[in-house]
Amino acid sequence: MGSEGGSVARECDVIVVDDDHDILRLVGRALSGEGFGVRLTSSLEECRDAMKTFDASLFVIDVKLPDGSGLTLLQEIRARSNAGILMLSGRAEEIDQVLGLEMGADDYLAKPVRPRELVARLRALERRLFPAPVESPETTTGPTPDFVIAGYGLFLSARRLVSPSGRDVALTAAEFDVLAALVEFKGKVASRDQIIEAVRRRNWSGNERAIDGIISRLRRKLPPQGARQHFIRTVHGVGYMITS
Repeated sequence: MGSEGGSVARECDVIVVDDDHDILRLVGRALSGEGFGVRLTSSLEECRDAMKTFDASLFVIDVKLPDGSGLTLLQEIRARSNAGILMLSGRAEEIDQVLGLEMGADDYLAKPVRPRELVARLRALERRLFPAPVESPETTTGPTPDFVIAGYGLFLSARRLVSPSGRDVALTAAEFDVLAALVEFKGKVASRDQIIEAVRRRNWSGNERAIDGIISRLRRKLPPQGARQHFIRTVHGVGYMITS
């Protein structure tokens, strides 16, 4: 499969959900030309039917669909899968973006769709889902993590988090960026505004509500090893900090 920035571990299949058939054809041609397996659907029900027989690891979902909200579909997928999810919207409104990120979307793209940008963003999700093999933090011969947090090894350039037992932890792009922002404050308290500013390079307009939701998901995904208090600590009235 052709790719920009290196090959990945396997072919990725993508389900695209959008009721604009011109967009479906445009996106379908762009993704097929890049080696993705593609299934095109135009409603919630069509997507649900496709998911029964098409094992997609990436989804491109329009927020507004003829039989409901794409956010509903996002919730259904995220409840059972760590698949990469990119949301589309014809309205570049912050509320859509924040809700999508709170519910576990990895990325957000406003229409009109630019095929090359869409492909680049899906490639980034693909690299997160299927990273090139590297040694676990416990080894002395492999790459060294940029940070070790309570036994978790954080590799910034690979966008990879490894658990104390050596297993990859599946994080959405927003979760990874917020964790990296906290770690880079090096034990200092980071306000919600500072965290939002640190992750603006991903072009999402987060707010305090979105940050709180992401922090909550990180705590569930990263249980502390035998500690009574989580290492992502809330400093009331100020923000958050990493304590180990």
